[in-house]
Amino acid sequence: MIPCKICGNRTRKYISNLFDDRYGYPKYFDIFFCARCKLYQTHPPLGQEEIADLYTRYYPREDIDPKKMAENFRFEQGRFPALGRWLGGNHRIQYELPPAHKKILEIGCGDGRSLLQLRALGYDAYGIETDENVGKVRNELKLAIHIGTIENSGFEPKTFDYIIANQLIEHIVNLDSFLEGCKELLKDEGTIIFSTPNAQSIYRKLCGKKWINWHIPFHQQVFTRKSLALLLLKHGLSITKIKIVTPTSWTLHQLHALRNAQVMSIKNPYWNKREVFGPARTKKNGGMAGKLMRLPKRMLFTAVIAAVTLANRLIDAARQGDCLMLSIKKSS
Repeated sequence: MIPCKICGNRTRKYISNLFDDRYGYPKYFDIFFCARCKLYQTHPPLGQEEIADLYTRYYPREDIDPKKMAENFRFEQGRFPALGRWLGGNHRIQYELPPAHKKILEIGCGDGRSLLQLRALGYDAYGIETDENVGKVRNELKLAIHIGTIENSGFEPKTFDYIIANQLIEHIVNLDSFLEGCKELLKDEGTIIFSTPNAQSIYRKLCGKKWINWHIPFHQQVFTRKSLALLLLKHGLSITKIKIVTPTSWTLHQLHALRNAQVMSIKNPYWNKREVFGPARTKKNGGMAGKLMRLPKRMLFTAVIAAVTLANRLIDAARQGDCLMLSIKKSS
Protein backbone atom coordinates (compact mmCIF):
# COMPACT_ATOMS: atom_id res chain seq x y z
CA MET A 1 0.00 0.00 0.00
CA ILE A 2 1.10 3.60 -0.60
CA PRO A 3 0.19 6.64 1.53
CA CYS A 4 -2.32 9.20 0.31
CA LYS A 5 -0.70 12.42 -0.91
CA ILE A 6 -3.23 14.53 0.96
CA CYS A 7 -4.12 12.87 4.27
CA GLY A 8 -1.45 10.18 4.62
CA ASN A 9 -4.03 7.41 4.95
CA ARG A 10 -3.20 3.96 3.55
CA THR A 11 -4.62 3.58 0.07
CA ARG A 12 -5.79 0.54 -1.85
CA LYS A 13 -5.20 -0.40 -5.46
CA TYR A 14 -8.22 0.60 -7.53
CA ILE A 15 -7.12 -0.15 -11.13
CA SER A 16 -4.07 -2.06 -12.40
CA ASN A 17 -2.00 -1.82 -15.58
CA LEU A 18 -3.22 1.37 -17.21
CA PHE A 19 -1.08 2.96 -19.92
CA ASP A 20 -0.95 6.06 -22.06
CA ASP A 21 -3.58 5.43 -24.73
CA ARG A 22 -2.99 8.74 -26.53
CA TYR A 23 0.66 9.60 -27.07
CA GLY A 24 2.50 6.29 -26.68
CA TYR A 25 4.39 6.63 -23.39
CA PRO A 26 5.74 3.07 -22.88
CA LYS A 27 5.04 2.15 -19.23
CA TYR A 28 2.25 0.67 -17.11
CA PHE A 29 0.74 2.44 -14.10
CA ASP A 30 -1.80 1.70 -11.35
CA ILE A 31 -4.45 3.86 -9.71
CA PHE A 32 -4.66 3.87 -5.90
CA PHE A 33 -7.70 5.13 -3.97
CA CYS A 34 -7.91 6.78 -0.54
CA ALA A 35 -11.13 5.89 1.28
CA ARG A 36 -10.70 8.78 3.71
CA CYS A 37 -10.32 11.79 1.42
CA LYS A 38 -11.45 10.15 -1.86
CA LEU A 39 -8.29 10.94 -3.84
CA TYR A 40 -7.26 8.76 -6.80
CA GLN A 41 -3.51 8.82 -7.42
CA THR A 42 -1.21 7.37 -10.07
CA HIS A 43 1.57 4.97 -9.08
CA PRO A 44 4.46 5.00 -9.57
CA PRO A 45 4.58 8.81 -9.61
CA LEU A 46 6.79 10.65 -12.07
CA GLY A 47 9.60 12.96 -10.99
CA GLN A 48 9.66 16.61 -12.04
CA GLU A 49 12.35 16.00 -14.68
CA GLU A 50 10.36 13.08 -16.07
CA ILE A 51 7.27 15.29 -16.31
CA ALA A 52 9.12 17.99 -18.25
CA ASP A 53 10.52 15.38 -20.64
CA LEU A 54 7.10 13.76 -20.98
CA TYR A 55 5.45 16.96 -22.23
CA THR A 56 8.31 17.99 -24.49
CA ARG A 57 8.67 14.57 -26.16
CA TYR A 58 5.13 13.16 -26.16
CA TYR A 59 2.59 16.00 -26.23
CA PRO A 60 1.87 16.90 -29.87
CA ARG A 61 3.09 20.51 -29.88
CA GLU A 62 6.24 20.16 -32.00
CA ASP A 63 4.51 21.53 -35.10
CA ILE A 64 2.84 24.60 -33.61
CA ASP A 65 2.53 27.40 -36.17
CA PRO A 66 2.44 30.66 -34.15
CA LYS A 67 1.43 32.83 -37.12
CA LYS A 68 -1.44 30.54 -38.06
CA MET A 69 -2.54 30.37 -34.43
CA ALA A 70 -2.66 34.16 -34.21
CA GLU A 71 -4.51 34.45 -37.54
CA ASN A 72 -7.16 31.93 -36.42
CA PHE A 73 -7.68 33.56 -33.01
CA ARG A 74 -11.19 34.88 -32.46
CA PHE A 75 -12.05 36.99 -29.42
CA GLU A 76 -15.16 35.52 -27.78
CA GLN A 77 -17.51 37.85 -25.96
CA GLY A 78 -21.20 38.61 -25.94
CA ARG A 79 -24.53 36.89 -25.30
CA PHE A 80 -24.50 34.26 -28.05
CA PRO A 81 -20.93 33.03 -27.50
CA ALA A 82 -21.84 32.70 -23.79
CA LEU A 83 -24.90 30.62 -24.68
CA GLY A 84 -22.79 28.48 -26.99
CA ARG A 85 -20.21 27.95 -24.24
CA TRP A 86 -22.96 26.86 -21.83
CA LEU A 87 -24.46 24.44 -24.33
CA GLY A 88 -21.03 23.02 -25.14
CA GLY A 89 -20.05 22.69 -21.48
CA ASN A 90 -17.19 25.17 -21.57
CA HIS A 91 -14.48 24.50 -18.98
CA ARG A 92 -11.89 27.05 -20.12
CA ILE A 93 -11.52 29.66 -17.43
CA GLN A 94 -10.40 32.48 -19.73
CA TYR A 95 -13.81 32.46 -21.42
CA GLU A 96 -15.63 32.83 -18.09
CA LEU A 97 -13.77 35.93 -16.91
CA PRO A 98 -15.14 39.48 -17.28
CA PRO A 99 -13.06 42.22 -18.93
CA ALA A 100 -10.64 43.73 -16.40
CA HIS A 101 -7.39 45.68 -16.23
CA LYS A 102 -5.75 43.33 -13.77
CA LYS A 103 -2.67 41.15 -13.59
CA ILE A 104 -3.30 37.47 -14.30
CA LEU A 105 -1.12 34.37 -14.39
CA GLU A 106 -2.09 31.19 -16.18
CA ILE A 107 -0.10 28.17 -15.01
CA GLY A 108 0.04 25.49 -17.70
CA CYS A 109 -0.85 27.93 -20.48
CA GLY A 110 -0.15 25.37 -23.22
CA ASP A 111 0.48 26.89 -26.64
CA GLY A 112 -0.46 30.35 -25.37
CA ARG A 113 -3.71 30.94 -27.24
CA SER A 114 -5.53 31.42 -23.91
CA LEU A 115 -3.23 34.39 -23.21
CA LEU A 116 -4.46 35.97 -26.45
CA GLN A 117 -8.02 35.81 -25.10
CA LEU A 118 -6.94 37.25 -21.74
CA ARG A 119 -5.08 40.10 -23.43
CA ALA A 120 -8.17 40.84 -25.53
CA LEU A 121 -10.16 41.06 -22.28
CA GLY A 122 -7.76 43.72 -21.01
CA TYR A 123 -5.65 41.64 -18.64
CA ASP A 124 -1.91 42.01 -18.16
CA ALA A 125 -1.43 38.31 -18.89
CA TYR A 126 1.47 36.02 -18.03
CA GLY A 127 1.91 32.27 -18.45
CA ILE A 128 3.95 29.34 -17.17
CA GLU A 129 4.48 26.21 -19.27
CA THR A 130 6.85 23.23 -18.89
CA ASP A 131 6.79 22.23 -22.58
CA GLU A 132 9.87 23.67 -24.27
CA ASN A 133 8.10 23.50 -27.65
CA VAL A 134 6.07 26.55 -26.58
CA GLY A 135 9.21 28.72 -26.61
CA LYS A 136 8.83 29.53 -30.31
CA VAL A 137 5.23 30.70 -29.75
CA ARG A 138 6.37 32.94 -26.91
CA ASN A 139 9.10 34.46 -29.04
CA GLU A 140 7.12 35.01 -32.25
CA LEU A 141 3.91 36.30 -30.62
CA LYS A 142 5.76 38.17 -27.84
CA LEU A 143 3.82 36.44 -25.09
CA ALA A 144 5.03 36.63 -21.48
CA ILE A 145 5.50 32.87 -20.95
CA HIS A 146 8.01 31.39 -18.52
CA ILE A 147 9.20 27.96 -19.66
CA GLY A 148 9.50 26.07 -16.39
CA THR A 149 7.44 25.72 -13.22
CA ILE A 150 5.90 28.01 -10.64
CA GLU A 151 8.73 27.15 -8.28
CA ASN A 152 11.37 28.66 -10.60
CA SER A 153 9.26 31.36 -12.28
CA GLY A 154 11.01 34.29 -10.55
CA PHE A 155 7.84 36.38 -10.06
CA GLU A 156 7.70 38.67 -7.03
CA PRO A 157 5.37 37.70 -4.14
CA LYS A 158 1.78 39.04 -4.22
CA THR A 159 2.02 39.99 -7.89
CA PHE A 160 -1.24 38.66 -9.35
CA ASP A 161 -4.93 39.51 -8.93
CA TYR A 162 -5.85 36.18 -10.56
CA ILE A 163 -4.06 32.88 -10.90
CA ILE A 164 -5.77 30.38 -13.18
CA ALA A 165 -5.01 26.82 -14.20
CA ASN A 166 -7.06 25.01 -16.84
CA GLN A 167 -6.85 21.23 -16.34
CA LEU A 168 -3.50 21.44 -14.57
CA ILE A 169 -3.57 20.52 -10.88
CA GLU A 170 -4.22 16.87 -11.74
CA HIS A 171 -0.84 16.91 -13.56
CA ILE A 172 1.19 18.30 -10.65
CA VAL A 173 3.79 16.04 -9.01
CA ASN A 174 4.45 18.07 -5.85
CA LEU A 175 1.06 19.43 -4.82
CA ASP A 176 2.31 21.10 -1.63
CA SER A 177 5.06 23.05 -3.40
CA PHE A 178 2.69 24.02 -6.21
CA LEU A 179 -0.01 25.41 -3.91
CA GLU A 180 2.49 27.27 -1.74
CA GLY A 181 3.81 28.85 -4.93
CA CYS A 182 0.30 29.91 -5.98
CA LYS A 183 -0.41 31.32 -2.54
CA GLU A 184 2.85 33.29 -2.49
CA LEU A 185 2.25 34.92 -5.88
CA LEU A 186 -1.42 35.77 -5.22
CA LYS A 187 -2.43 39.14 -3.80
CA ASP A 188 -4.21 38.93 -0.44
CA GLU A 189 -7.59 39.70 -2.02
CA GLY A 190 -6.84 37.78 -5.20
CA THR A 191 -8.59 34.73 -6.62
CA ILE A 192 -7.30 31.36 -7.81
CA ILE A 193 -9.47 29.49 -10.32
CA PHE A 194 -8.83 25.84 -11.17
CA SER A 195 -10.60 23.49 -13.54
CA THR A 196 -9.93 19.78 -13.13
CA PRO A 197 -11.59 16.40 -13.82
CA ASN A 198 -14.17 15.27 -11.28
CA ALA A 199 -13.56 11.77 -9.87
CA GLN A 200 -17.20 11.69 -8.69
CA SER A 201 -18.38 11.95 -12.29
CA ILE A 202 -20.98 9.53 -13.55
CA TYR A 203 -18.75 8.93 -16.58
CA ARG A 204 -15.96 7.68 -14.30
CA LYS A 205 -18.41 5.27 -12.69
CA LEU A 206 -19.81 4.04 -16.00
CA CYS A 207 -16.59 3.83 -18.03
CA GLY A 208 -14.24 2.33 -15.43
CA LYS A 209 -10.74 1.71 -16.84
CA LYS A 210 -11.66 3.43 -20.10
CA TRP A 211 -12.59 6.77 -18.50
CA ILE A 212 -10.61 9.28 -20.53
CA ASN A 213 -9.69 11.40 -17.53
CA TRP A 214 -7.37 8.80 -16.03
CA HIS A 215 -5.10 10.07 -18.86
CA ILE A 216 -2.10 8.03 -17.67
CA PRO A 217 0.63 9.12 -16.85
CA PHE A 218 -0.06 12.81 -17.52
CA HIS A 219 -2.61 12.88 -14.71
CA GLN A 220 -0.78 12.17 -11.47
CA GLN A 221 -4.01 12.30 -9.46
CA VAL A 222 -7.73 12.87 -9.96
CA PHE A 223 -9.70 14.77 -7.32
CA THR A 224 -13.10 14.78 -5.73
CA ARG A 225 -14.54 17.92 -4.14
CA LYS A 226 -13.65 16.53 -0.70
CA SER A 227 -10.02 15.75 -1.55
CA LEU A 228 -9.50 19.17 -3.10
CA ALA A 229 -11.08 20.97 -0.15
CA LEU A 230 -8.84 19.08 2.30
CA LEU A 231 -5.73 19.76 0.22
CA LEU A 232 -6.48 23.48 -0.03
CA LEU A 233 -7.24 23.72 3.69
CA LYS A 234 -3.73 22.43 4.45
CA HIS A 235 -2.36 25.48 2.63
CA GLY A 236 -4.61 28.16 4.08
CA LEU A 237 -6.88 28.26 1.04
CA SER A 238 -10.63 27.76 0.82
CA ILE A 239 -13.14 27.13 -1.96
CA THR A 240 -15.63 29.98 -2.41
CA LYS A 241 -17.51 28.63 -5.45
CA ILE A 242 -17.82 25.32 -7.29
CA LYS A 243 -19.22 24.87 -10.79
CA ILE A 244 -19.65 21.40 -12.31
CA VAL A 245 -19.68 21.14 -16.08
CA THR A 246 -19.32 18.37 -18.65
CA PRO A 247 -17.78 19.47 -21.96
CA THR A 248 -19.54 18.03 -24.99
CA SER A 249 -16.15 17.42 -26.60
CA TRP A 250 -15.10 15.27 -23.63
CA THR A 251 -18.15 13.06 -24.05
CA LEU A 252 -17.47 12.64 -27.77
CA HIS A 253 -13.88 11.70 -26.97
CA GLN A 254 -15.22 9.26 -24.38
CA LEU A 255 -17.50 7.61 -26.92
CA HIS A 256 -14.54 7.18 -29.25
CA ALA A 257 -12.43 5.65 -26.45
CA LEU A 258 -15.17 3.15 -25.64
CA ARG A 259 -15.45 2.06 -29.28
CA ASN A 260 -11.74 1.73 -30.02
CA ALA A 261 -8.99 -0.35 -28.41
CA GLN A 262 -5.46 0.99 -28.10
CA VAL A 263 -2.03 -0.66 -27.90
CA MET A 264 0.66 0.50 -25.47
CA SER A 265 3.59 2.48 -26.95
CA ILE A 266 1.65 3.27 -30.14
CA LYS A 267 0.51 6.82 -30.80
CA ASN A 268 -3.24 7.03 -31.19
CA PRO A 269 -4.10 8.75 -34.51
CA TYR A 270 -7.31 10.14 -33.02
CA TRP A 271 -5.40 12.26 -30.49
CA ASN A 272 -2.29 13.00 -32.52
CA LYS A 273 -3.96 14.14 -35.74
CA ARG A 274 -6.73 16.03 -33.94
CA GLU A 275 -9.32 14.36 -36.14
CA VAL A 276 -12.84 15.74 -35.93
CA PHE A 277 -15.34 13.43 -34.27
CA GLY A 278 -18.00 13.16 -36.91
CA PRO A 279 -18.44 12.90 -40.68
CA ALA A 280 -15.15 13.64 -42.41
CA ARG A 281 -14.89 16.50 -44.84
CA THR A 282 -14.13 15.27 -48.34
CA LYS A 283 -13.94 16.64 -51.85
CA LYS A 284 -15.37 13.46 -53.31
CA ASN A 285 -18.98 13.36 -54.41
CA GLY A 286 -19.01 17.14 -54.73
CA GLY A 287 -21.92 19.33 -55.73
CA MET A 288 -25.55 18.82 -54.79
CA ALA A 289 -25.36 15.03 -55.17
CA GLY A 290 -22.45 14.87 -52.75
CA LYS A 291 -24.26 17.06 -50.22
CA LEU A 292 -27.32 14.84 -50.38
CA MET A 293 -25.20 11.71 -49.86
CA ARG A 294 -23.58 13.25 -46.78
CA LEU A 295 -26.84 14.56 -45.35
CA PRO A 296 -27.81 11.41 -43.36
CA LYS A 297 -24.39 11.35 -41.65
CA ARG A 298 -24.63 15.03 -40.81
CA MET A 299 -28.16 14.60 -39.47
CA LEU A 300 -27.04 11.66 -37.34
CA PHE A 301 -24.07 13.59 -36.00
CA THR A 302 -26.30 16.58 -35.18
CA ALA A 303 -28.70 14.27 -33.34
CA VAL A 304 -25.82 12.78 -31.33
CA ILE A 305 -24.57 16.26 -30.38
CA ALA A 306 -28.06 17.32 -29.31
CA ALA A 307 -28.53 14.17 -27.21
CA VAL A 308 -25.10 14.54 -25.57
CA THR A 309 -25.73 18.21 -24.82
CA LEU A 310 -29.08 17.52 -23.16
CA ALA A 311 -27.72 14.56 -21.18
CA ASN A 312 -24.71 16.54 -19.98
CA ARG A 313 -26.73 19.51 -18.79
CA LEU A 314 -28.92 17.13 -16.76
CA ILE A 315 -25.84 15.35 -15.38
CA ASP A 316 -24.34 18.70 -14.38
CA ALA A 317 -27.57 19.70 -12.64
CA ALA A 318 -27.28 16.48 -10.62
CA ARG A 319 -23.67 17.45 -9.66
CA GLN A 320 -22.30 14.34 -11.41
CA GLY A 321 -20.49 16.08 -14.25
CA ASP A 322 -16.99 15.40 -15.56
CA CYS A 323 -15.25 18.66 -14.64
CA LEU A 324 -14.92 20.83 -11.52
CA MET A 325 -14.36 24.59 -11.74
CA LEU A 326 -13.36 26.10 -8.40
CA SER A 327 -12.87 29.67 -7.23
CA ILE A 328 -10.41 29.82 -4.33
CA LYS A 329 -9.38 32.52 -1.85
CA LYS A 330 -6.82 32.81 0.90
CA SER A 331 -8.44 31.80 4.19
CA SER A 332 -9.02 34.74 6.53
